[in-house]
Amino acid sequence: MTKIDLTAFANTDNTNKGICREWAVCRYFGIERNIHDSKNYMEGSDVELDNGMNISLKASSFSLYNGTLTKGCKTFEGIWRRYYKNCHSNTWGYITKDWQCYLMNKKEFSQFVHRFCYLGHESNSKGGGLKIRMNNESGTTLKWLEERVA
Repeated sequence: MTKIDLTAFANTDNTNKGICREWAVCRYFGIERNIHDSKNYMEGSDVELDNGMNISLKASSFSLYNGTLTKGCKTFEGIWRRYYKNCHSNTWGYITKDWQCYLMNKKEFSQFVHRFCYLGHESNSKGGGLKIRMNNESGTTLKWLEERVA
């Protein structure tokens, strides 16, 4: 696991914290982006670099993917396996509230998801499907991440 400090790239121009953090990662890697680049997890990543690194970004409180895409999966493991098998990304970044980004490989992200996420529901207005969610970060989350930084 690698940790990068995004405080120099922090920006709160957008009220969506996830989008602000995505833009900070883009600026860190020299990419100028002024609009949110939402992609299907099977077709693209939040940040795609010329070196082949395809990064899916998650910030403090997140959903793994839209509950309408779970295609009948009824368990945490079923949803996770579908995501894991079909995800375009090869790197994941968890960005903390204080603008630290922890870059993880597939194995590390799997451990993170299994340790800190739970099975929840999409809102009724979005179909009410099951999805994997993470609550707000905690001291336990931060400690776990710090213990794994190379």
